Amino acid sequence: MQCAQMSPSDALDTTDIVALVLSVILPGTGHMLLGQPLKGLVILAAVLGSCGVGYVVSVIIAIDAYAVARVRKEREVGPWEVFPEHRRVVGF
Repeated sequence: MQCAQMSPSDALDTTDIVALVLSVILPGTGHMLLGQPLKGLVILAAVLGSCGVGYVVSVIIAIDAYAVARVRKEREVGPWEVFPEHRRVVGF
């Protein structure tokens, strides 16, 4: 398996880093910041509606936010796109 090479333009900026941190603290808010507001609201509602059980999957949600943050530097990411270009960006 080959590691993805990052160019300086692919580096995460401050907004991306804040979105990742928010995704871990309150899942869904990072996606809202990254331009996927409806997806973020659904994630947030699912976490709150499950009385916090959704925090178990917050790592997966943060990985998705990372993939969205990386790919949106190259192209527009769809409002419901999940793990965009995951093989190249995340490696799985």
